[in-house]
Amino acid sequence: MKKKTAVLVCSNAGLDYLDYPKDITILRSVIHFGTDETYDDFVEMDAKTFYERIDKDANDVPKTSYVSIGKMNEVFEELEKKGYEEALIVTIAKPLSGLYEALRLQAKNFEKLKITVYDSKTIAYAEAFMALEAYRLFDLGHSMDEVVTQLDLIRDNNKWYFAVDTLKYLVKNGRLTKLQGTLGTLLKIKPVLSFDENGAVETVEKIKTTPKALKRIIDLYLEETKDKNVLTFISHAHNDEAVMFITEEINKHYPDRKVISSYLTPVVGAHTGPKAIGVGYINLDKLKY
Repeated sequence: MKKKTAVLVCSNAGLDYLDYPKDITILRSVIHFGTDETYDDFVEMDAKTFYERIDKDANDVPKTSYVSIGKMNEVFEELEKKGYEEALIVTIAKPLSGLYEALRLQAKNFEKLKITVYDSKTIAYAEAFMALEAYRLFDLGHSMDEVVTQLDLIRDNNKWYFAVDTLKYLVKNGRLTKLQGTLGTLLKIKPVLSFDENGAVETVEKIKTTPKALKRIIDLYLEETKDKNVLTFISHAHNDEAVMFITEEINKHYPDRKVISSYLTPVVGAHTGPKAIGVGYINLDKLKY
């Protein structure tokens, strides 16, 4: 008999900017401007509004925090009341947030609801795809173990490369050391970034200009996806021009490839800054179901 299973995902996945089943629960992180202004991700400040704001004032650098413990418990209690027996939560990569550990700690307090917390080791669309796949497979009657197996395959067979217009936001939010950021600014470096096997941000290459960094992330994508069956995605911080350019370049080589484009939600954009752009893929042939 199929168990009643809930799917949850943190808002870092940017699921709000996609077509998704509305019974997937989104755990919303919070955007902080100074000490007085706070906004729940997307519902109180969406991506377009956010990027327009930080683009206007170079010193208006926000901070972020994950969903509160109180809200986590409230969500879990509500799921229990609705008769859910299991819940799967897909989270942002552990090196980028304390959310995974906080959820695991709170999950121990619930006996009726068996909660599995899953580290996506990524963010943005790749994380969102995991939540969507989990929902699809549970709906088909797959077990938790089977779904986690599929998520492991997605996690091991996706890659994306991104470039930021400025290193300032990565430095201010602790994703890059001040020394690395200062050197990068002085040398006008626009690094090509990705995620390592644990989900930490890593520098793949150091590029001197934004146009060259953009070209390089496309080249890396094309090199790694040559003649493969991949799902292609672009995640961006309000950078429609770059989205169009990347899509056109991909279509020159693979006219039939569908390219999915979505915003980096504000709590991710607070770390990348405006105009950040990433292109990635999921190798569909490696998936089980």
